Amino acid sequence: MAQDDDPLISIITVNFNGKIFLRNLFDSILRIDYPSEKIQIIMVDNDSTDGSVEFVRKEFPQVEIIALDKNKGYSGGNNEGFKYSKGEYIVLINNDCVVEKDWLCEMLFIFRQSADNSGIGAVGSKVVFYYPYLPLQLIADSKNQKEVKNNNEVRRLGIRISDLRVTGFSDDSRFQDTINKSIKYPDGFYPEESDSDGVIHRWSKGNAILAVPIGDLTKSIELQFKASSYISPNNLRIVIGEEILEDIRLSGKPRAVKIKIPKRFFIYRKDIINSCGIKINKSLYSRDRGFESFDEGQYNRVEEIFGLSGSSVMMDRRMLEDIGCFDEKFFTYYEDIDLFWRSRLAGWKNFFTPKSVVRHFHCGTSKEWSYDFTYYVLRNRLLMIFKCGWPFLFIRSYLAFVLTGIIGILYCLADLLKGIKHRRIDIPIRIRIFFELFYMLPRNLVKRIRIRNGSKVQDRIIKSWMRSF
Repeated sequence: MAQDDDPLISIITVNFNGKIFLRNLFDSILRIDYPSEKIQIIMVDNDSTDGSVEFVRKEFPQVEIIALDKNKGYSGGNNEGFKYSKGEYIVLINNDCVVEKDWLCEMLFIFRQSADNSGIGAVGSKVVFYYPYLPLQLIADSKNQKEVKNNNEVRRLGIRISDLRVTGFSDDSRFQDTINKSIKYPDGFYPEESDSDGVIHRWSKGNAILAVPIGDLTKSIELQFKASSYISPNNLRIVIGEEILEDIRLSGKPRAVKIKIPKRFFIYRKDIINSCGIKINKSLYSRDRGFESFDEGQYNRVEEIFGLSGSSVMMDRRMLEDIGCFDEKFFTYYEDIDLFWRSRLAGWKNFFTPKSVVRHFHCGTSKEWSYDFTYYVLRNRLLMIFKCGWPFLFIRSYLAFVLTGIIGILYCLADLLKGIKHRRIDIPIRIRIFFELFYMLPRNLVKRIRIRNGSKVQDRIIKSWMRSF
């Protein structure tokens, strides 16, 4: 709840061709429960070409715009925002997010509850995916499942699903595409793959959970897909809650299925978690806590965690003045983990609060596991470890990176001789990174020395945050 002594807070969002999301974002920020005169809203535009800057100037004149003449990524964009920020606290929010009314107050509340010497540097929100989801149980006849061997993995196959679409809530093709890309497979499915004809599909393990996004709670939706069974015939039962929605007879030949889902079933909807903070493992890979799991209240308490999602985080300006801003060489991805690792080494703490809630499209303006996504994730993780980690950790990580690349190359060459082609974009990326590190590591040596020599926290404390996953 707002108070008379509320501090000035700067809210920064970095935008690149995200015009489609900006109205929802700024409308939601302008509705929050916090004095408007105590908020500075900044949009840093990374040289967008979709009219984002003109749109915000016209529709949201209260937003300060920093229009860059080149794309400086998430790191450089936010650093530009830091330069113009005036607030005692600085909040970062992704451009493809919508915030709830108490979003800002609940993060500020954690700082206010702490003593001045507690060392809280950052507080993050509970980030859920933008749409509410309807969980569907897909139950295949257990007698008609088959164990098959695929790439030395024994898999128990049930139903094959392809061409999955959700329709009925909008005539706008852009949002229809967004909905279809938002379909989740939280349990009981094998990873996506393609057959010899290029058809993208997934196999269920028998009983599986499919999560269907609901674009409009006032309209019924229709689920369309093609389904077949590894063993023919087979029965597929679709259940919502405790109600049987459909019984379908399947064979080995794909069958087109259309299922009407009346809006009365929306009472079973749930949110799916995007991030409840960041955890790390012993190899310093990071993962969002709770990612793609249903929000059942399992993260409904305030707690200290290793790091926070850059999708929505409030930072004390003093922390940034102490440790510095984002490393602009990272451009995007792992720049947040790098910053929070540096903050922890400097003695600052990071907290998660579940009452500050944000809805996030997730990769709304980027594509997961695209070439750029893969490149920056693989490269930046190694750079982060080199800068912040103990020597053995980097040596082990670098050797594992090289060995994985060699094995991948040999595997692809062996299959190529057999006439089998693989879509492995990571192989050329790994080769590129291998050579780039020869000049990037020396350039980051001074940063490493400064970070390591200035550390107030022993590495054993960092190790205590490592989890198995």
